[in-house]
Amino acid sequence: MFSVKKSLRAKFTLVLLIVGIIPLMITSAFFYYTAKDALFKNVFKELKWNIGEISGQIENHFSEAGKDLMVASQNAAFRMYLLDPANRSNWVKEQQKTLKHLRGLYPDIIDEACFIDSTGQEISRIVFDQIAQEGELSSDEERSSFFKSAFDMDEGEVYQGKPTISEDTKRWVLPNATPVIINGKKAAILHFEVTMSHFQNLLKRTINPDRGYGFILNDKGEFMGNTLADINESAPFARAITDGTPPTLRHVYERMLGGESGIEQFTDGVKDYYVIFQPMGSVYIKGRNDNRWYIAYAIPSDRVYVELAILRYNILAFASTLVFVIALAYLIGNYITRPIRELAGATNRVANGEMPKITTKREDEIGQLSESFNVMVEAVKRRDEALKALAITDGLTGVYNYRYFKEELEKGVRNSLRYGRPMSLIMLDVDHFKAYNDAYGHPQGDMVLKKLAGVLMKCVREVDLPARYGGEEFVVILPETVSEGAFKTAERIRAKVEEEMIEPGGGNIITVSIGVATLPGDADSGVSLIEAVDRALYRAKEAGRNRVKRAGE
Repeated sequence: MFSVKKSLRAKFTLVLLIVGIIPLMITSAFFYYTAKDALFKNVFKELKWNIGEISGQIENHFSEAGKDLMVASQNAAFRMYLLDPANRSNWVKEQQKTLKHLRGLYPDIIDEACFIDSTGQEISRIVFDQIAQEGELSSDEERSSFFKSAFDMDEGEVYQGKPTISEDTKRWVLPNATPVIINGKKAAILHFEVTMSHFQNLLKRTINPDRGYGFILNDKGEFMGNTLADINESAPFARAITDGTPPTLRHVYERMLGGESGIEQFTDGVKDYYVIFQPMGSVYIKGRNDNRWYIAYAIPSDRVYVELAILRYNILAFASTLVFVIALAYLIGNYITRPIRELAGATNRVANGEMPKITTKREDEIGQLSESFNVMVEAVKRRDEALKALAITDGLTGVYNYRYFKEELEKGVRNSLRYGRPMSLIMLDVDHFKAYNDAYGHPQGDMVLKKLAGVLMKCVREVDLPARYGGEEFVVILPETVSEGAFKTAERIRAKVEEEMIEPGGGNIITVSIGVATLPGDADSGVSLIEAVDRALYRAKEAGRNRVKRAGE
């Protein structure tokens, strides 16, 4: 008897045996159409959220690619090559390090990066992970369209061209280039190529294939990405509109190519779909972007109607067996559906980014469902926190990653300049790390980097921000710290590393070289602060390594 009292099914069956078929059909029809409307609204919200997420990630790629190219072009090695002809061989080596570092930051995105002077002569180049030797460098790059377009840009501007087949990698890439200005004149360009497969992979990572599919069209009606088909890295792009394209789908493509946004229903000849589409902005950076892309996300109609069909069959089953009194049916129906509406409302709030908690004091299935919903919300919260931590943490060492470091550095620089407070930056590099890797292997080298990160964490304050800059380089942001304090911290790190970092078998001590720079004394921006600390680190290495050098010395 106790289990029957707690069971929602038993309550519903007992009440409907009493109330009768006519009132139940009326109230059930009302509930059916209300739920139908709510389901459609939820589906359209899902479509809108997904296309916004995908579009945002692609637009962010163009923006970040432009910013990273601009940051790389500020490296002194590119300008000094032209200003200091006597030491060009040394500056070429520094350029190669910068290109290798850029490739290392985005190994799955950037295929090639190169520095080209105004005559079209390549000065330095990396293709995949291979540095080009002097005899392999091209001398006729001035004939390429991206070279000419890049020289049309002004200082601080980036050119992002349409997809082209790379002469070196033989696959589709997006060219990015920015001019290097010397004494007010355009003397060279810095250029890198982004593989087009990056956008296909981005779509597949973002879209759940069990829920729907997405695709990107260019202004020629060609697929730049499509989760239903792999994009060939070297063959011509597939066209969206062909002789076999169904009319309703052709209409969607034509609206997209016309620059429209909207929601349509179409069939691909096998299934019916709802699709949302919109153009992406054409300029995300200061400069010029020749790409005009349009993005869409589609969901099969049967995904919309599956819950509705279950609801309809239940209502018909109830209406065929039960009879009597409208008032009691309405009261009981309202009693049963109130927590369902609360749950649907809470679900909509979750879709909008909130994390509500439902309080339903019931012991039946609705109560259990509400508790399960609360458990789900807590799990989503924990997952979001974990994802946020992963997004800002270096996977190998556990300290912050390069992207998070850049964001925090810019914030720190703004606060330092605005309020007149000092801020220092430490950059350290493991001495002879390549030789160490060659001697003991990369797994042991990774262990050294992990242990070095642990030593770094011991030596800095809670308010300081240690991060991996790339490869064997680490940085530490020290807010509210003058040059002398930063030097002492750097020396403490250097000594601690020398004390604790012993090679396998107790051999020679692993050491680090460290550079220190302070804002505002040594720089007036984030970029110049990085350049200053990099020069200090370079002097520490030139002076014999295992030492600390300040930018102001």
